[in-house]
Order: sequence, then C-alpha cells, then structure tokens
Amino acid sequence: MSAARALGRLLLDGRLVAGCVEWNGERIRAVRTDLAAEELARAQAGPLIAPGLIDLHVHGYGGSDPIEQLPEMARALARHGTTAFQPTLFPAAPAEFGALAERVTASAARLDDGARVVGLHLEGPFVNPASAGALPLAALAAPSPAALRELLGPAGGSGRGIRTITLAPELPHALELVAELARCGIRASLGHSLATADEARAAAKAGASGATHLYNAMRPFHHREAGLVGFALSADALYAELIGDLVHVGRDAIDLALAARGPRAICLVSDALRGAGTGCERFHSHGREHIAQGGAFFYAGEPPKLAGSALGQLEQVQKLVARGVVGIEDALTMASLAPALALGIERECGQLAVGARADLIALRGPELALEAVWIGGHPQAL
Repeated sequence: MSAARALGRLLLDGRLVAGCVEWNGERIRAVRTDLAAEELARAQAGPLIAPGLIDLHVHGYGGSDPIEQLPEMARALARHGTTAFQPTLFPAAPAEFGALAERVTASAARLDDGARVVGLHLEGPFVNPASAGALPLAALAAPSPAALRELLGPAGGSGRGIRTITLAPELPHALELVAELARCGIRASLGHSLATADEARAAAKAGASGATHLYNAMRPFHHREAGLVGFALSADALYAELIGDLVHVGRDAIDLALAARGPRAICLVSDALRGAGTGCERFHSHGREHIAQGGAFFYAGEPPKLAGSALGQLEQVQKLVARGVVGIEDALTMASLAPALALGIERECGQLAVGARADLIALRGPELALEAVWIGGHPQAL
C-alpha cells in the first residue's frame, strides 16, 4: 500500500485548520495540525482540503443516468467533487421498480472507478399525486404492504440495494410502510407530500428519518399548520435534504433552515438531472424536453415547470458561497458530513478522521476551484 499526504487548510469539525492528512491505501492514518513553522506556512497557503461530497439525491449527471450509464455517471460525479452518491430513480409500478433497482445495483457492483454508490434512493412510488411535482403521475402507486413486498422483493430490499425511499406519510397505510422499512434497515424520507405536522411527527415515531428536498413539493408552512416543513425545521428526528441551486429554494428559506437545524442536519443535495454538468441548454429525457434556466432545468411549456437542478453539489457549494448565502465551512459540511450522518456512515466517510476512507477533495482560491479528488486514496482524473 502506498502512503500519501495532502497539506492545506483542513475542514475539521466545521472549521478550517491548517494541517496535513496522511493515508495508507484507502484509509486515513493521520490528521495532523501540530506542524512545524515551515510546513504550517505552506499549509496556510495551500488548498482547502475537505471530505469528498456525498449526494443523497441525484438522477443523473454529465450526460448520463443511473439506469443506462451508471459507470459514466459515477466518473462524471467524481470529476466534479462528489465521491459517493445514491443514484435516485424516478417512480414506476412497484414490481417494475424493484426489478429496476436490482438492475442498477448489479451495475453498481461492477463499478471499478468513479464515485461510489452508497445505496439507491427510490423517489416514490408511494407519494401524494396532489404533490407529485415533476414525478410522472401514471407511475405512482397507493401504499400497501403488498405493494411494498413487490417493490422490495424476497430479500426485503437488501438484494436490490435500496437504501432510501421517499413517500408521503399522510396516505392510507403509509405509516405501516414506514415501520416495515425501518425493520428492513431502509430509510423512509418524507416528501412529495401534503402532510400536516402531526402526520409527519407520526411518521417519525414510526421510524422515518429524512425529509426529501425540503420546501419543494410539500405543503407550504403556515402559522396555524406548520406541515412537514415546520416539523422538519423544529424537530431533530429528520435529516432534511436541501437543493442549493438558488432556484428551488430562496436564500431566506436557506437561512431559516440553517438557523433552525444547523449545517450538520441539512443535507445539500443536487437533485441533478442527466443534462447537469454538460453546459447544455436543452436535453430530452423520459419523453420530455428540458430547458436550462438560472441553474435549474424546467419542462418546456407554458408556463415552464421546475423539473430538477442543472448544478452538481460542488457547483451549488460554489454558488452559495459566492452569493454570500452560506459560509464555506457550513456549505461543505452540508455536502459531506450531514449526508454521511443521515445515512449513518459518518465513521466511513464525510469527515477527515483517522480510520475513515481517504475520500478527499482539494479546492483552491476564493472561487473554490476543484484542484484534486481522491477516492479511497486514489487520485481521480479531472
């Protein structure tokens, strides 16, 4: 195993500290801040060294999608600072959705480079048709134990690599599904929902642990009915995703989320579509034309309908910092440690710590330009 090191300003516990990260093979063996004067000066002038970014919600990137081009998608994400991700699938009928998940997981098992897959995220099919947003209505299904069995298959989802399922807790039988998912070790994330705060609270008691793209496709917050938004912001039960392209969510709502929960509980996700990371202005996917505007993709039409993001995680970090919405430390924490905590893999990745994987990024200058990426200690081509 080869030893390597990176010298610079390290993101440690939400602060930037001059130091050095050393690793052997794929694991970090030392994180040092007790540097001699000469090395300390070099570190202070060096790049920002942060954990690799972890995307809990990404439908595609770099012209690729997880169903047909997962290896290409994984490599494209790695070239842009995301070192681990949950490929996120649009809904289908339960039996078909389960078979599709199994197919993507088999493809993930064959990956030998690029960003790592840390389980699949199924967005639906058990969501509220009245809050479907960009999800295809014809592909949604009513929650039931039988439908969940069709989706998970005989191994209870483990053989299909399913790690997260987005569902609407207010639908009949949804709480039964939340409890069953918890028994299977699968995260239930609440979203595409018109749930009240009480309904969200009941789902959390049943085992739900996430909120899918906070604010979007949810009952709006109201001072007499706070809804899922209010519950996610006022209780510690849910890790909340947040899309940081400044189109899906405005800066004041981002400020509110951070003031309420802090950066360790708000997971910056891309919700990127296949055209993200290509610079394209238009692309076709799932039979629909998509148009880029202001950092997001919209379905063509009058009026255009918000469909997903045109920015990856690092691009969102750069935009949030450049606009003065979020500080560097908080933005990177939201994109690395918070997702790791949400998945329960914080000892494995998401922070610079001895024993963790050497999944790292190096950023240079005030524009946070990506200078280097390591995954499991191996440098990645940019």
